[in-house]
Formats: sequence, C-alpha cells, structure tokens
Amino acid sequence: MTEIELWVNGKRHQLLVNEHDTLGFVLRNKIQLTGTKIGCEQGSCGACTVHVNGVSVQSCITPVLKCVDKRVSTIEDVADNGNPHPLQQKFVEKGAIQCGFCTPGMIMSTLDFLKENPRPTREEIEEGLSGNLCRCTGYKKIIDAIQEVSSEKSDKFKMIGEGRPYIEAIKKVKGEADYTDDILEKNALHCKFLRSPYAHAKIKSIDFESVLKIEGVVDVVIGKELPNKFGVLPISEDETALAVDKTRYIGEIVVAIVAESERIAEQSLLKIKVEYEPIKEYLEMMDSTLDVGENEQIHSHSRFNNNIHKKAELRFGDQEAGYEKSHLRVEREFEFEGVNHGFTEPHAAIAKWDENGLTIKTATQVPHYLHRSLAKVLEIPMNRVRVIKPYLGGGFGGKSDPFPHEIIISYLAKKLGRTIRVKLNREEVFLTNHGRHPTKLGVKMGLDKDNKISVLDADIVIDGGAYGSFGVVTSYYNGVLLQAPYDIENFGFRTRRVYTNKPQSGAMRGHGAVNSRFAVETLLDELAHKANIDPCQLRLDNLISENSITVGQYRITSNGSKQCLETVMQQSDWKKRYGKLENGKGLGVAGGFFISGSALPIHWNEYPQSVVHLKVDMDGRVLVTSGASDIGQGSDTMLAIIVA
Repeated sequence: MTEIELWVNGKRHQLLVNEHDTLGFVLRNKIQLTGTKIGCEQGSCGACTVHVNGVSVQSCITPVLKCVDKRVSTIEDVADNGNPHPLQQKFVEKGAIQCGFCTPGMIMSTLDFLKENPRPTREEIEEGLSGNLCRCTGYKKIIDAIQEVSSEKSDKFKMIGEGRPYIEAIKKVKGEADYTDDILEKNALHCKFLRSPYAHAKIKSIDFESVLKIEGVVDVVIGKELPNKFGVLPISEDETALAVDKTRYIGEIVVAIVAESERIAEQSLLKIKVEYEPIKEYLEMMDSTLDVGENEQIHSHSRFNNNIHKKAELRFGDQEAGYEKSHLRVEREFEFEGVNHGFTEPHAAIAKWDENGLTIKTATQVPHYLHRSLAKVLEIPMNRVRVIKPYLGGGFGGKSDPFPHEIIISYLAKKLGRTIRVKLNREEVFLTNHGRHPTKLGVKMGLDKDNKISVLDADIVIDGGAYGSFGVVTSYYNGVLLQAPYDIENFGFRTRRVYTNKPQSGAMRGHGAVNSRFAVETLLDELAHKANIDPCQLRLDNLISENSITVGQYRITSNGSKQCLETVMQQSDWKKRYGKLENGKGLGVAGGFFISGSALPIHWNEYPQSVVHLKVDMDGRVLVTSGASDIGQGSDTMLAIIVA
C-alpha cells in the first residue's frame, strides 16, 4: 500500500492505495464520487471520463499513482452550487439523455473539447465525441445540445406542444443518478465466480477446502446447493444458478466465492481445483437438429434424441399451390450472426437479508420475473422478497431475464446474514450474453399477375445456446412476424430452436422479428425488380387494411404503414431520385414492425395486464405506482404527463 495525496474537485484527500489501483476505482470506492461511471474497464466507452489538469482522461485505465500532484475534476464539480452548467442544461432541454449512464463522461469530454474548439461544426462535434459511446440515443440530440450551447442560442424551452425533459434528467447530467454499483451498503461482502473452461463437460470433483482457510474468504458455493431450476418463461425453466453435474458452455458459473474484499475473492479463485471430463460438444446449430446417437444430449428433456429445444410450425392457405401458381417467384437462404446488446452498464447486484426477508437491488429490466424466480429457487414466500431496480444503464433486452448472479448472491445473503454485492466485468457480460439468436433462414415468396403477394413460406433454425431464456417466444416470433403488415393468404413457416454449447440467446430489440423482416424485405425488393415495379409501390399495393383479420387470425385494428411510407417517399423525393442517383449511390426502402397490444401474459393469472395505482396525498401530491421499468425510454415521465 502507498500513501498519497490526491486533489479532487479542489479538495485534498489523503489515501492508501495499491500500486495497481486505477483513478476510477479510487474516485468511486475511496472518495465515493460515483458520478464517474465504469462501463468497459478497457478505455473504450468513455463513460469514466474525468479531467486531470484540465485534460480528459479515461479513469478506468489511468493509474492513480500517475495523478499525484495533479488536479482531478469529476462530473460532481461541473454544476455551480447545484445549478446545472449551461451544457448540462442543454442536455436536459434537448432530451440528450436516455439511460444516462454515458452522460457524465459525455459531459466531461465535451467540456474539454469546447475549450479547444468553442465554435465547432456538427462534423467536428461528431469527431470530438468519437471516444464516447452511447447505446441509447443515436447521438443526434447530444450533438444538437452541444451545437446549441456552443453557438449560444437561447431558444426558450416550451412545455406545451414541445418535448419535455425526463423527470430525472437533472440527476443524470449531474452524475447524481445512482445505478446499482453506485449504491453503498455497510459491511458488504464481495462475490466472484469461477467459470467453466469447457463447452460441454461432466464435473467429476471440486476441491475448495484450502480456499476456506484463506483469510478473508467467508464461504464457497457449488451447484448442488442451488439445484432448483429457473427461467424467464415458466414453460421452459431449464437453468440452475451454478452448473450441477455438468457444464453446458464456456463461461458457465461452477463455483462462487464470497470474501471480505473483491481482491481476496478474485485471487482465491485460482486456488480452486475442478476436475472435468469433456464430452461431445455441439457448436453448430444444424448439428443440434440431428440425432445425437450414443453421445449425450445437452439437455435430457430434448425430444427424439436430438438437441432441439422448441419446434413451432403454422400453415395457412396452401403454400405449395400458391408458389406453383405464382407469376414471379424468388427463393433465398439467409444466415445471420448472433448480436450482443453492448449496454454500457455491466450487470451488478446487491442483496441483503434482514427481518423482512430478502432485498435485492439489481440492474434488471424485469423486477417481477426476478421476484418470482428468487422465491422459487430459494424456496421462500414471495412476500419475503423485495426487488429494487435503480437507474439502469441500458438493457435492450439483455437485462430482461433473471440471472444466476442475482440468485447466487441472494442465496448467500440469506445463508450468511450479510450484505453481498457483485459486479460483472465486461468479459463476463459477454459470456452471459442472452443476445440475438444466430439464425439460418430459408424463405420463398411469389407474386401473382396483379403483383399481389401470392405466397410466403419459410424454414428457420435459430441457435438458442445452452438454455431456454425467451426462446419459446422467439421461436414463434421468427415465424408469425414474417407476414408484417402485408395481406397474404398463403402463409406458413417452421421454426426450430436448438440447444448448442454456447451462452444462451434471448431477447434483443424486437427479438424474432429483425432477421425475419430483413429477409422478407430483401425478397420484396427482388420481386419488385423482376416485376419492373417501384419497390415502394409494391409495398403500398400489398398492405393489409385497417380493422381486418390476417390469415392467421390476428386482429389488425390500425396500420399506419401507408401513411408512414407515403410521407417518407414525399420527404425523400423518392420518385425523382430512386434509380437515378450517380454511380455508386442509391436509395432503398424497407419496412420494419413489431407487436403492439398483444397482452399475452408470461405468468397466467386473472389480473389485468396493466395496472397503475394512483394515490392523492394530503399535501396535494399524486403518487403514481406502476410496474413499468423505466430503463431510459421515459416511461416514468410519460406516466407523470398522463396523470397530470
């Protein structure tokens, strides 16, 4: 340990630090300035940006020992006596905030950038922010805010007929919004995980006796202590918090260590000895559709001695006859890679047990589903479980499952009577995955002589990874969302979701629709080319009308696709520009959509699917209680506007 003096925000701090401590770690954990966010821990995302001697640095990779005798400024030093800096105020006014996790770093980088270039062009702003990643906004409003404050415009912010700021916007721009890992709890233990190096292997033995003798290690947990299975869908609960008897993907948690410090827990992992027996692994999705023969299935509950998790097949009309009678036909094979969400805030959770039972604060999109899973796996009543979702630094579907780390620390909190905290590093976030399914999709379409879609048929295989997640739902979405807003009488699909020895796939932004929509829209373009018809006009001619029923018996009450497409055609000057641009440039069209108003519950009960409680207090306030999880999309603000 080394004793140092560190000047932060004009205040001198005397600190004991390790030689490898980063500036970001010291700011957050020793000085409690949690406005500086740690996202990637690799100097890639910019969320941790602070100023050292007035220059932007990435505090997650800056050694604190290099900052001795220098002046450090953080987001907490930007406001003036609590009054937002003009740049912070513009971020609020322009709606340049969603989840808010990247915002403090964005503000700090911009302040440094504007010192060097106080009147930047839009292109210069884009270049100046190239080191700061934002997964939510698309950057447009961020650039608008910076451009307006740098040009000293002072448009009065209108509350009527204009966008309103999020109710928590000021907290986010000032770095005062607490995300899970920002929350300090007394006397907390730290949890770390030993993960499998094998994709598919039997666990022969685990030796951790020597680890229990290490000073500071409090407990070690293995899978047999938590045998109850869970999953976001009650119909496919197939995951355990730690691997039991065998591992199913590289990175699956095998052992959990809880210790007095993160460093002790991390170093103790090296002392654990696990003996594995590798068995036949399945890494290609098509291999999982075949009979396994004498090899072991990934899950024994898979039917017909293969690794198929779910098969969904629906057919309406007569696809074969419709295809044969088509005036124009097209058939294509598509292959899509998996995609990870890349949210900026890593998974983190804090669990404690007291006289009221379990309380867990966690970076989740789905407090309700986690609530149920914790009660089931830990075998405690639901009224003894409380789930709190703090501000969330991005999710996009990747935080919409109950996760093993949440269950493990909850179990440890109950067992030890201590507060337990965990934060995954960026590598662990990618191992956890739950991203978009890799997909192989074969699809064929036809047009009749009147250029009406005569048939749509698809055969789809999706790679679900080692566990179920949202897979049953995604299997159906891949098929039923092929039809989109078009009127098609001969329509069918077969989807097979397979288990593979990889991290599980789950929900990601329109899960089940994105790959399918790309394929169908691509084929529509090809058919338009063959028919020598404008691709926009082909879509307009085939839209399903409002207040109608699809061939699959979905009730369509409204369809704004026609108005949307015609507006885009007009604003893009489509008819004058399509096919007439200079060589190497083009103009294209595609339509995307997702379900709205399906109201199909995951947990079946007699209650309404959307409930809000309103309470008028004695002081005139209205308390709004809702189960909706605001992760930056503004649902809390919208509820306040609706109630007002």
